[in-house]
Amino acid sequence: MSITDQDIKLVSADGKNPHCFSRYFEDLACFWKEEKVDNEEADAEDGLRYAFFYRYADSPENECNLTVQHGGQTLYVCYFPEDDVRLFSDLTVSVKDRGTNQTLYHRTLEVESVGLIEHPTNITVSWSGNGRSFHLNWNPPKHDFSLFFVYDIQYWAENSPDKYHQIIRADELPCNLNDLKTDVLYNLRVRTKINNGNETFWGPWSEAITFFSPASTDNIGLHCFTPDLVWVCCNWNQMEEDIAGLQQLFYQYGGRGWQPCTEDMRRTDCDCVFKGENETPVSIAVNVSSIANAPRVYYKEPFWINHVVFPPSPELHLKQLLGGKVAVNWTVPMAEFEEDMSYEIRFSKDEGKTWKTLQVPRGVSHEVLDLISGSHYSLQIRARPSGERIQGFWSLWSPEMNITLPSSNGWMVSIIAAVLLLVPGSAVCIYCIFRSACGKLKDKLWPPLPNLHRVLDTFLMEIQKQYQPNSTLYEKPMEEALQPSCLEILGEEALSTEMLQISRDYVQLSPPLYQNEDFWPHLNLTLSLTGVNQTTNGISNQTYLTTTWNL
Repeated sequence: MSITDQDIKLVSADGKNPHCFSRYFEDLACFWKEEKVDNEEADAEDGLRYAFFYRYADSPENECNLTVQHGGQTLYVCYFPEDDVRLFSDLTVSVKDRGTNQTLYHRTLEVESVGLIEHPTNITVSWSGNGRSFHLNWNPPKHDFSLFFVYDIQYWAENSPDKYHQIIRADELPCNLNDLKTDVLYNLRVRTKINNGNETFWGPWSEAITFFSPASTDNIGLHCFTPDLVWVCCNWNQMEEDIAGLQQLFYQYGGRGWQPCTEDMRRTDCDCVFKGENETPVSIAVNVSSIANAPRVYYKEPFWINHVVFPPSPELHLKQLLGGKVAVNWTVPMAEFEEDMSYEIRFSKDEGKTWKTLQVPRGVSHEVLDLISGSHYSLQIRARPSGERIQGFWSLWSPEMNITLPSSNGWMVSIIAAVLLLVPGSAVCIYCIFRSACGKLKDKLWPPLPNLHRVLDTFLMEIQKQYQPNSTLYEKPMEEALQPSCLEILGEEALSTEMLQISRDYVQLSPPLYQNEDFWPHLNLTLSLTGVNQTTNGISNQTYLTTTWNL
């Protein structure tokens, strides 16, 4: 048995001389490095220059036969006999120079505190099935004191300078590594030491192993859905054959254990199908074993089945209305969840490539669209569960429904004709119903011209009535003598020949005849024609001129 450079490096970390260590606590070795000395002082026989002494408490001092180990550096080593190795007892060691009898090194130690324990073997890292957590396990070193070991786990991401440590006791195996970064290649190694305070030193590191942390299932395009809340269908992007060896999807409900998802011949559109449950969330994992690289796990966080509903497409029905309007109706997929369904209607005009989308509120199953007359439209509809009971994805668009709206000229002509017929009819009806009111309104707006014949006759009749014998307005004086009454119309000027001709064209006005001429006073009336232009060539018949009666 020899001391390796790794042993020297590990044991020398405590900075104490001579350096001592034990591999199985049934052995003990102490060593120190050769100090630089002149050749003249060096003894020809190695090992004769130094003396190594040791003793246990209450025991005599013993000298150990030294062994010189050459290599990169000269070591002086004392290998203790197996029958002289004691645990739980103080051991004092010292190194002296034979020539000067000077003590070069001196220390007290315990054998159990200088154990140099080998690293574990068969280290395995497996995904725990819960997010970014991994199970870690190994075989402890074959040792009688393995229950007193502690382990240092060191792991780091590939190409990252940051290293992380996790210290665990032997009774904590197997352990977990939590909160790892997703989709990262990690390196991991483990070392061991005896759990006996801070004075002990760590043994050598194990060989590093690599593993991938769980990646998101989005990286492989995993899509799981249920069309009926009974079966769950899953699809993902199959990897290249030269990279991936085996791809398998597993699922579990509420931590009850992983179950493989199998293919279903009835659903050719699904990579695998499994039974759905609504009571607990389901977790999904896809294990990919690679020929050249470490196995990989793609993980989907737990989800509820009623949150991944993929409904069938609604059936669209169209009905043309007047004025470019179209009534849109559709069937409700999964009718028992009608109140949880929302919809989108999209339409394009004249076979265009641009679609306009209309959002329909949740729970509505009909709509009226105001479109342009004389155009051709294509319409589609899709549904999505977005209520409290079920949620999920948009369905596929329904098959296209086409409709051509007639031009608006025909109905415009009909409306104009109806209006033209309606206006006169309405006027006649209003006149018949409100005839008296219309007459009054007409009199106010267009008052009639007075009949001068009637006005003059009425005036003269009123005068005659005032002079009736029984009239209360006039009392004949008894003392006056009766005189004949005579009404003369005297012109103040002689009329010319033209005026005489004009007078023939006028209606002759004469005072009325009274029954009792005795009571008619003798009135001298002078008729004057005013407003007549002497130069007028002629006046048409039946023209009235302004007259003045002078009494």
